[in-house]
Amino acid sequence: MLSGLLLIIFLLLPCVAYASQPMQPITDYRLEVSFNIQTSRQELLKETMAVQISTLETLPEMMERVVVKKIVYVGENHIQFSNHVMELEVIKDLHRRRRTIAIGMEMFQKPFQKVLDEYTEGKIDEREFLKGTQYFKRWGFDYNLYRPILLFARSEKIPVVALNQRQEIVDKVFRRGLDSLSEEESKFVPSGMDFSDDVYKERLKKIFQEHEDFGARDFNFFYQAQILWDETMAESIDEFLKTHPSYQMVVLAGNGHLSYGSGIPKRTARRNGYDYAIILNGADLKKDIADYVLFPGSIPGETSPKLMVLLTEKRGRVEIAGFAPESNSEKAGMRVGDTILSIDHTPIHEIDDLKIDLLSRKKGEKVKVRVLRKGFFGSQKMDFEVVLQ
Repeated sequence: MLSGLLLIIFLLLPCVAYASQPMQPITDYRLEVSFNIQTSRQELLKETMAVQISTLETLPEMMERVVVKKIVYVGENHIQFSNHVMELEVIKDLHRRRRTIAIGMEMFQKPFQKVLDEYTEGKIDEREFLKGTQYFKRWGFDYNLYRPILLFARSEKIPVVALNQRQEIVDKVFRRGLDSLSEEESKFVPSGMDFSDDVYKERLKKIFQEHEDFGARDFNFFYQAQILWDETMAESIDEFLKTHPSYQMVVLAGNGHLSYGSGIPKRTARRNGYDYAIILNGADLKKDIADYVLFPGSIPGETSPKLMVLLTEKRGRVEIAGFAPESNSEKAGMRVGDTILSIDHTPIHEIDDLKIDLLSRKKGEKVKVRVLRKGFFGSQKMDFEVVLQ
């Protein structure tokens, strides 16, 4: 009898507790849901773009329209090989039409212009060019993505213009703002930088908020660095065209620097008023985002093979700091702390030496890696045969 009474009390307790809470009016909840759905629908309708299929153009048809523009901006997603194929085709098309063109590239920084000139003029080889521009330290994306473009420029003696600001200056502004620059560093800041584009600022703020890995705590510093980046590249374009008025320029940069004209194009136009066209690769179809958006799809491209090691430079030596998963180098017996001395008798003094050597190799190729290993009784040289991945 007692157990039955306890069971009845237990079953009643949740009901009592529930009844003691104030009830949420059902109508309020329904109104809130209805309002949210209605708002989402309005946003969806506002952002939906309709494409008139009959107006779609082929790449040659597009080129007929942009050929007359003084500046042709071509945007990219840096790691998409197909985007770089499109960039090269735009360059080749203008060249076939006997246009006098130059190529402006975000990928290279202004202090290294002389090295770019020497390479495109055939005065130095690819190794000297890559080391001289510090490509792997300052840009870092697989050079095979850009190699066909640079080789074509070299073969046809097309000038390549380094557009970008010195990395050290952009990084300092990114961390501490423009006011942190020294008097000497401030000399490299373009005059009359424009911070008035509030729509661009809001787009950048959204990007900043979505990417915690940027490493910056202050959006204003991030914004200043972005404007410095854009204004420097606009200034570089303008400087070249002022001294080479007969030239047409193809500018290669990330989509973000070109979308809506906010980053580089409008800032260049502010300086010289030249007519331009914006071509983006794989961008969202949004009103006024560009003159043309290309959808080249994804294709496999040649990439450099890897030793699958994490490297660091210490006191003029290249040391192994770790290994990627399933690394053949680790399986072969190499260890963290080993100093890489050579690869197939090619001396390795810095990480660039290794990356340049790997450019000419293929995945699956066997190489002999010589390392210096520290031991209890001193250091010894050791050789390992590694299959590149």
